[in-house]
Amino acid sequence: MENLQTLAQEFKTKYESFITGCDAFEMADKWDKDACGEMDVFYENELVSVILDLILSDRRIGGEEVRYLNDCFGFDYTADALREVYRSAPEEIGTYFETNFKDGYQRLRCVSDKLADAYRELFALICRIITLSDGVVTDEEKEKIAAMTL
Repeated sequence: MENLQTLAQEFKTKYESFITGCDAFEMADKWDKDACGEMDVFYENELVSVILDLILSDRRIGGEEVRYLNDCFGFDYTADALREVYRSAPEEIGTYFETNFKDGYQRLRCVSDKLADAYRELFALICRIITLSDGVVTDEEKEKIAAMTL
């Protein structure tokens, strides 16, 4: 089994580099800040929304999933707080993989191929961390992750 702590550290390092890249492209006026907001915030929201969808796809919120979500993004969610997030917007969370990931990825591809590849790599890594953290990978989780292959 892969060491999740090592994967989480790898994610944080790559995520920091990705955010630095976002800042550089935003400063070079290659991002429509007026339409999309801060680039780093936009893509953090994208990543977190997809991960929440993945965590909730099996209708169970495991303590380890929450722990790694918090560790990778510096959050302090509890399992109860994530359940409340899901209860407040189940349709939006449940359709995120099908729509927003691909739209956000394509938007990033227009800005930088290298940054878009880094973004897709971040998704793959955080998905692996989250799915391995609870010890159960459902068919729905596998389908959602496979949908990220563009």
